[in-house]
Amino acid sequence: MRTRTGSGSRSPTISSAVRTTWKRFTDRRYTSLVKFTSPLPITALSAAAVIGLGGCSVLPSSAGAADGPFPQTIDSPYGTTTIEDAPTKIAVASPTDLDIALALGAEPVIAPTAGGDDEFSPWVQSALEDSGAEAPQTYDGTDGPDIAAITKAEPDVILATGLEDAGDHFDDLSEIAPVVAAAPDATWTDRTAAVATALDAADEAKQVVGDITAETEDIAGRHLEFEDTTYTVADVQKSSIDYLSYDGSDDSFFSGLGLLPASAASSYSAEEHSVKKAKVDDLDADVLLIHFPDTGKGLLDESDLADPFYREVKVIRGKHYAVLSEDEFAALTNLSPLSYPWLLDELPDAIGKAEQGEA
Repeated sequence: MRTRTGSGSRSPTISSAVRTTWKRFTDRRYTSLVKFTSPLPITALSAAAVIGLGGCSVLPSSAGAADGPFPQTIDSPYGTTTIEDAPTKIAVASPTDLDIALALGAEPVIAPTAGGDDEFSPWVQSALEDSGAEAPQTYDGTDGPDIAAITKAEPDVILATGLEDAGDHFDDLSEIAPVVAAAPDATWTDRTAAVATALDAADEAKQVVGDITAETEDIAGRHLEFEDTTYTVADVQKSSIDYLSYDGSDDSFFSGLGLLPASAASSYSAEEHSVKKAKVDDLDADVLLIHFPDTGKGLLDESDLADPFYREVKVIRGKHYAVLSEDEFAALTNLSPLSYPWLLDELPDAIGKAEQGEA
């Protein structure tokens, strides 16, 4: 495996910007009825321990030399990566990795966007604006990483913990620079821990995860009605509906707020989560969060929720649903240290209205 070396440092400005953004989040107050008493989400607690002490699937297999954190050896399902020195030029292969890098105070030199334009998510835009950091060069990530563009950027590490089908690209990317990857079922905290190891940013990661855990607990305490409320997350496709809150999915956002997966979640998995029209009752829960394709050409669209067929589904008939915007859906399906707090600002009120039948 080709390994590049460097001796630069991270910029502290992005981490400061994240804390500034958190100030805006914590200034916003949500209504609640009774005091929340559920425990903190296991994934957030585990990650805090992982980043500090070790013990998860994406942790380094060696802690480095006694006189410093490097070299670092990081294992993934696709291979072992050795990072000899602190990275100075960071490439990211997924939007999730851009989020993580920015949250930890790094400034990537290249990143993917839809269409290769300079349109970043609102949480990335906020982090860049608050820090004054230069936006990375972009490439069209629709069909996966642009090997030529990444090669031209000459990175000394490539972050790919959130890259879909990472196994298909790992070897090609490794020809450019060491690749930090994670298992497909890794949680956002697992991915953050892996990137923190690669960038020698354990302290920053602890701070970020701790802030999110505390804010989640605070919001849950103001939304006691969420405790033990069941939920389903669904994405409408052309010929089916994807059941995304399947058994084994990363439920940390919802569990942290006190919600529970609906009973039908156990019938679906990462391998099989397609809901046929005849099984639409499987969407039932106390609250349904549903996303429609922006083209409007799916199995159903938002207007179909008034159709008698779908009105037979209790959660729809009772108006206990919330329609997810494109940004909300992207954030929820790509949880990160930046998208998670953005969701905490956006979704609790919508979930509360759905719980009350105010769709």
